[in-house]
Amino acid sequence: MRKTQAPKIIEGSAFVPVRDLKRADLHLHSNFSHDVLNLPELSPRALYDKAVAKGMGFFCLTDHDTTKGYEALKGELRTEFDDQPPIPLISGIELKVKDPQIRHTVHVNVLGLDRVQMGQLARRRRCMRDFLAYCRDHDLYHAYNHPFWFERGELGDLGRITELIAQFPVTELNAGRIPQLNGRTHKIAQRFGREVVATSDSHTGQVGKAWTEAPGDTPAEFLRSIRSGLGRAVPHDASFHEFMREVVETIDLVFVKQNAFTPKRTFLRQLPVARAIACAILQNETLMGPRPLKRGVQHGLALLALTPAYVFILQQQAMHWRLGEPIGI
Repeated sequence: MRKTQAPKIIEGSAFVPVRDLKRADLHLHSNFSHDVLNLPELSPRALYDKAVAKGMGFFCLTDHDTTKGYEALKGELRTEFDDQPPIPLISGIELKVKDPQIRHTVHVNVLGLDRVQMGQLARRRRCMRDFLAYCRDHDLYHAYNHPFWFERGELGDLGRITELIAQFPVTELNAGRIPQLNGRTHKIAQRFGREVVATSDSHTGQVGKAWTEAPGDTPAEFLRSIRSGLGRAVPHDASFHEFMREVVETIDLVFVKQNAFTPKRTFLRQLPVARAIACAILQNETLMGPRPLKRGVQHGLALLALTPAYVFILQQQAMHWRLGEPIGI
């Protein structure tokens, strides 16, 4: 029987123990993101209810390149609770910055923004300097997400990543990264006096798998406390067993609770073969119907997932080995 370890805690540079710390998972995707299955259990409201049940003090959605999920949830909560929802919402989005000078795509979470600011940032996604300047000028929380993750076909180097961590006020410790890469991120952030947050980055409803806590009665106060070093991060590192458990839980979510359905066109778009197999199964009434065959397909997919899950972890380990020891740390 595997022992459950107490979560490690990383205190901010100015952290002072107080009673009224509030928690939030500041990187979370709903079914409004292009790479999340369109299931009711992954809707903004379903994720919000999970956050409330887990004792979170704020709820934040950071869907890819859109705030439509946040807007839909805000309207739903206003109708039901007026101006007194169980926990306040933090507006957020995950944006890709593709600066040719950097040579790899950088994912950035921007929180506490409005639609106008989102549009302005979208116009600056080809220049990191302009993007960061806009965030600073408008006092927007902005965090460097999963520094050692790259788009398919891209290569990163330690020098570029180190430069970026030095430019961001906050860098993320991601629950989808192995401990070696999260540890490397934390050490580099410490070197430059930058704060870190811990997030789940979940695409499968794992709300609060990692979280950040800080004082603040409003979203603005909470985010300002984090940037000022008054918060603390409670990270969760990835492992093969953790990743496989999440994969199996997602497969169960699809096969136990759903009938045949058509995945969105953007689902697995970078993996055309995997997409074709998934669509052939998920759209088939016979395979997805309430029959013994459905259970067999479910177990078969779980077995097929073993290889990509192992490769996912191995790729991260290879990245750690390739980069070697952090320079100057």
